[in-house]
Amino acid sequence: MGNLWIGPPGAMVEIDQAAKSFDRTSDLGTSEYRSLGGRVTLTRNLAPVRRLKLAWDLLAPAHARALDRIARRIDGSKPVVVVDPAAGNVLDPQQTLGRSDPGMPLSQWYLGNGAGSIAATTAGDWVLNSTDAAGKAAWRSARWTNGYFPVAPGIVVSFKPPPSFTGVGAQTVQITWRDSTGTALSTSGVTGSILTATAPAGACYLTPYSMPGAIGTYSLAGACLTYGGTAENGIPGDGMPPMSVTNYSDTPGRPLPYRNIGLDLVEVSSAAG
Repeated sequence: MGNLWIGPPGAMVEIDQAAKSFDRTSDLGTSEYRSLGGRVTLTRNLAPVRRLKLAWDLLAPAHARALDRIARRIDGSKPVVVVDPAAGNVLDPQQTLGRSDPGMPLSQWYLGNGAGSIAATTAGDWVLNSTDAAGKAAWRSARWTNGYFPVAPGIVVSFKPPPSFTGVGAQTVQITWRDSTGTALSTSGVTGSILTATAPAGACYLTPYSMPGAIGTYSLAGACLTYGGTAENGIPGDGMPPMSVTNYSDTPGRPLPYRNIGLDLVEVSSAAG
């Protein structure tokens, strides 16, 4: 996998020094109640909340300054993107399974081209109903308010569509790179079942697309969007939620100007602030 990237969309910083400690345990939000008779009742959040705890020894000055700016909100108070090097798939968990995450403000797919529709079956599984060979599905990030996946120039991104798309026609895979307003800058594409490309200058967001290339109904389960590696079908979705710093430590190192940095971050509900 690649390195950790952190910061606002379009201006993330790559931290290529391995962290001394890296805890990515999700907060399950579980509470346990025990009755006088010894029976146990559990309550928990509908979805676990991602928490990250990172610490570096003798971090290089440029990287230490970048993390300091983020922690102290020098450039604004909005949440930041964290490209977790341990996450093999940044699609949301239910989105990876071809289902809709409860409580998401936006549909997680839309018809990007051609005739047809994207809709849920009676069992709750989402499918692409393509009524012509140009039917194309687009993946949307419901965690970010504009519906796009955040990125920064220089990040390698790999997208592999659902297995149902493969082998049925002239399949294409595309990534449209977007600027800070969401306007399309350029599109990378390939005829085949996987695309790996590098985000160009000016890129802040992206939208992945895929076209099976034939009329039919296709399951949306099994897609994979990977940052810093090669996408593979079957990898559970980790999501890429907006995050905010909840705790920060900065200790001068020996020798200076190296610094020992610690960051705690938590997933927040939106990127609005």
